[in-house]
Amino acid sequence: MFASTTHNDISTDTTRPTQRYSNWQNIIFWSAVAALIVIAIGMRLYHLDVPFDRDGYDEGVYWQTLRSMSAGNVLYKQIFYSQPQFFMLSIYPGYILFGSSLWSARFAIALVSLIGLPGAFLLGKTLSGRLGALAAMLLLVVNPLYLAQSQTIEAEVSSTALSLLAIGLVYLWWEHPEGRRGIFYAAFTGIAISLSVLCKLLSVSVFVPVVLLMAARLWHIWNKQPGTRSTGLLPIVAGITACIATFVVFLLPFSGSYQAMLQGVIAFHSTAAQVYSHSQQANFSTIQNALTSLLTLTALFGTVAALLRRDWRVVPLIAWFFATLYLLWHQVPLFPHHLIALIPPLIALAVIGIGNQPLKSSEISSNVAPKATPYLTWIAIALILITAVLNVQQARVYYRTAVATSETGYTRLESNVATDLRLATTPNQLVVTDAQFIAGLADRTTPPALVDTSAVRITSHYLTLSQLESATSQAQVHAVLFFTGRFYLSNVAGYHTWVARHFHLLHNYGAGRELWVR
Repeated sequence: MFASTTHNDISTDTTRPTQRYSNWQNIIFWSAVAALIVIAIGMRLYHLDVPFDRDGYDEGVYWQTLRSMSAGNVLYKQIFYSQPQFFMLSIYPGYILFGSSLWSARFAIALVSLIGLPGAFLLGKTLSGRLGALAAMLLLVVNPLYLAQSQTIEAEVSSTALSLLAIGLVYLWWEHPEGRRGIFYAAFTGIAISLSVLCKLLSVSVFVPVVLLMAARLWHIWNKQPGTRSTGLLPIVAGITACIATFVVFLLPFSGSYQAMLQGVIAFHSTAAQVYSHSQQANFSTIQNALTSLLTLTALFGTVAALLRRDWRVVPLIAWFFATLYLLWHQVPLFPHHLIALIPPLIALAVIGIGNQPLKSSEISSNVAPKATPYLTWIAIALILITAVLNVQQARVYYRTAVATSETGYTRLESNVATDLRLATTPNQLVVTDAQFIAGLADRTTPPALVDTSAVRITSHYLTLSQLESATSQAQVHAVLFFTGRFYLSNVAGYHTWVARHFHLLHNYGAGRELWVR
């Protein structure tokens, strides 16, 4: 009796310190996760309202698209829109809820960008445990391109965030492929994939790692490996069903404008690729510059470390990376913001280099010498920390550049032109312009068919001179602003002469920048 009591006391005494240590680990880990989320929010709110187009053109297009939607116009029907619909649908509620302003539109983008954090967390944790979760979140939070796109009204960060979430979920499903959890993870993977593609078609590369993991799981089931049951097919079916159902749910409301949607989302980009095919050779240098970074080196090391450990989970990530490269190579024209698609696979490859390190030496894989395994982990961690530090420095440069740009003469000119436009028109009057951002600054709206008057649309003949003249002839149009030179392109060169016959010149700002009113 006495001996038994003493043994229990000793057991309790040894368990309590272990439990306390575990509790402290949990507190530190979740505190670090919370801190990264808070830092991410703060970084995205900092200088969010700078009064210039961060991308040089696209922000004005999407801002005017939001304004047209709030006026009751519909995508693909009245509004010309060249992207899948979920991007606009995802930020429109935030735009309306927080004041229908430039800040609210950017704030909506910032909120959507935060979806990438749980994706990074899940992917990092499944690949390399808690250290991996923190490392993936850290790399995403401070990445300068992801940060810039998180403050810019463009579709790229939405699709990237949802792609990262999809891959995090599919690897979580790979860890728990059966039962209710397996069905849940697979279904949400399918939903995230669909939403990602419905933001930007460039994210179709996300199918590559998902299909590879599904194929590997089917092979396990077919060969009846231990841990697989006949019910293992149910999660796969659930994932495919959820993916298709999500597409149907978001495409069905636009069935009445199906042809216009295909024209804007697919045919328009195919035509533009043909028109700008001569520029594809420049894609190589653009991609090469993007990959000349410490993050790429860290990802390369992570890939080598995973292969040395024979961690075959790295194979779908490698395939994802090369599939993304292939799509970027064929993207014509290729713009710098498209390169954000490389960030998730690079982060995943970097983080897998840490590895899931067991507590007991006896549990270490025999595929790598036990002495070498910790070195691989520490080198991977060191490279990730150095990458994060350098990215923080680049983020500081990004903020300083934003402040400096907001004080340039060009930005002041845009502000002055916006003031003139606001004084020359009333809120219910429309403005035709090749500088949609200035119209937004003036709190004025363009005709829905002319929210996008890009050079790509004009040179691809998706906006013709007759369309310009017809839209400008509307009674609601009271002003025409020439500012960026797009209305002087050869395809629509006669537009200026037509405007001069129907409007009178109010302001001439030089270099072809003119404000005409009825």
